[in-house]
Amino acid sequence: MTESSTQNGYLFKTIGVIGVGLLGGSIAAAARQRHLAETILGAGRNPSRMRAAQQAGLLDRGTTNIAETAAQSDLVIVCTPVNHIVQFIQTVAQNSRPGTIITDVGSTKQQICEQLKGTLPAEVTFVASHPLAGSEKSGYEFSDQNLFQDRPCVITPDESVSAEAVSRIRQFWEALGMHVLQTTPEKHDLILAETSHLPHVVASALAATLATENTRYTSTGFRDTTRIAGGDPALWIDILLSNRDAIVTSLDKYSQSLQQFREAILTQDEKRLRQLLEDGKKKHDTLNSTP
Repeated sequence: MTESSTQNGYLFKTIGVIGVGLLGGSIAAAARQRHLAETILGAGRNPSRMRAAQQAGLLDRGTTNIAETAAQSDLVIVCTPVNHIVQFIQTVAQNSRPGTIITDVGSTKQQICEQLKGTLPAEVTFVASHPLAGSEKSGYEFSDQNLFQDRPCVITPDESVSAEAVSRIRQFWEALGMHVLQTTPEKHDLILAETSHLPHVVASALAATLATENTRYTSTGFRDTTRIAGGDPALWIDILLSNRDAIVTSLDKYSQSLQQFREAILTQDEKRLRQLLEDGKKKHDTLNSTP
């Protein structure tokens, strides 16, 4: 980080987290552990949970007042469900001081960026982000200060955003231990449909096929493969519907792959089946060598 981008030795003087769940709480915990801000604020809907998050040491102050949190922060991270992000960013922007940078953790980007384009005050900057980290669990109780370590974060800034603002958001995620990738909102959604959204649908569909009477026969293979199906359905409905076209394209591609397996098994085509399995293994093995 450069001297011009720090304040009293901190990357940001005050960081505000809107939505203190698993991701928001983990951001607060990681930022505190790495001394990225002098003060960490949090805002959410439930006053008792905000008090509890503060008592747990995640926040210096927790409140239900989003406008107040925005007005006091230099960086605001919106960690709400996808279908609420635009609304909260606009509220934050209307109450922020000049120079404030806003980012988010939304799993889809095109819809958010399109809806926000040209709607924010000129002196406030939004840099769209998607840290690729999380868990099937939810709630600040499961916050993990190391959740972002060695994980990718995708940023999709608008062309009009200053290089300085993009650099500071990049520095922020890198300071949490992430490696940052930059692309367009459209490309982000196409990629994530394949690498994140499709796997959730597949895991959910696979889990749903399990006959109740066979549950006791499952072991690590089935449970590992379906782990992400344990995510909050309400959150995933928002994600899937906000990236509908890209996900349907990925589902069609996956259906074609399943059909190839079906035909090879049905016709006892050992050569074709071996090729399909080897192709899958090669792709999987490359994941372990990808930074």
